[in-house]
Amino acid sequence: MKLTFKVTALLIVMLAAAAVASADSVSLTLNNGGSDVMGGVYVGPYNFTNTGNGQSLQLICDDFKDEVYVGESWKATTTTVSSLNNVMFTGSTQYQEIAWLVGQMNANLGNAQTVGDIQWAIWDIFDPGISGSDPYGTIGSQDQTNIGNWLGQAQAACGTGTCNYPNFTIYTPIDGTQTAGDGQPQEYFGTIPTPEPSSLLLLVSGMLAMMLLVIRRGRV
Repeated sequence: MKLTFKVTALLIVMLAAAAVASADSVSLTLNNGGSDVMGGVYVGPYNFTNTGNGQSLQLICDDFKDEVYVGESWKATTTTVSSLNNVMFTGSTQYQEIAWLVGQMNANLGNAQTVGDIQWAIWDIFDPGISGSDPYGTIGSQDQTNIGNWLGQAQAACGTGTCNYPNFTIYTPIDGTQTAGDGQPQEYFGTIPTPEPSSLLLLVSGMLAMMLLVIRRGRV
């Protein structure tokens, strides 16, 4: 029983350490804005590389007022919809509504018009009315109607502030870490990335090695 407790405690400590590591800042590099355009801007999802581990990420922007450039790099803190630590904007209900819309976009990535309508609806949440006064192009009347419909659905789904989306990560830029001369980068939503096989194997191998060490000591 004593040995079992030691091994269990060790596993808990190692898993906690892995969780803390995952909450650290990440280094992002923007590869491109995707292939879908509406209103004169790319509507994503945007394609990134996590330069810390080489993993590819598809992220969805919630921030219209800032700009990013292909090849630009910066560091970002990560948080969840339920915790909202160090995020760019205020309003837990608004972040929940965006998470709901992100889920709808992910389910419709093959439909460029739907992707565009949802992206502009997301931008309208923290920059109200921007889809109706787009400075970069023109959004048609049908798309304006669609954007309003998506906003209404998000508010109906999360208006009580009870939505919970633990599978989403919010990437908030750390101002001052971006490429010199560029303004503050944008904030993004993404699904929690699956650990790379090599990283997962390394973690499991380390855990097994520590378990064997404890077992061996218990027998001495």
